[in-house]
Amino acid sequence: MLPPCNSTGFVTAPRPTGWVQHGEHWGLWWGKRQIACVQPSAKGVRVVLACRKLWQDKEVGAATIAQGKRYAERWCAARLLEGVPLKDAVAQLVAKDEPARKLSRIEMQQQRRLNAIPNPKL
Repeated sequence: MLPPCNSTGFVTAPRPTGWVQHGEHWGLWWGKRQIACVQPSAKGVRVVLACRKLWQDKEVGAATIAQGKRYAERWCAARLLEGVPLKDAVAQLVAKDEPARKLSRIEMQQQRRLNAIPNPKL
């Protein structure tokens, strides 16, 4: 008998990466968890950063959603991807998983030829 989690299908759901919007809230997802949240507040925009320790969150204010997102990207990239240049770290942090593209006719022929080659026995 299968456990109930396998029958519901939530285990196989794709994990979000990069910025995901839920209503007015924007969440930055990385490594299967939300590490930053940007949301409107009474005084402008509230940015909650959760990539220090599990029980510590940092809250800062921003003037706009775009400014809050930029701040969150740079702050989290500097802490999560140490030793990587900041520009590359931000690009890696906000990158979305690209869906598999269709192969062209030539690429499919090449794939068939490669699969037809027998594997050498070592």
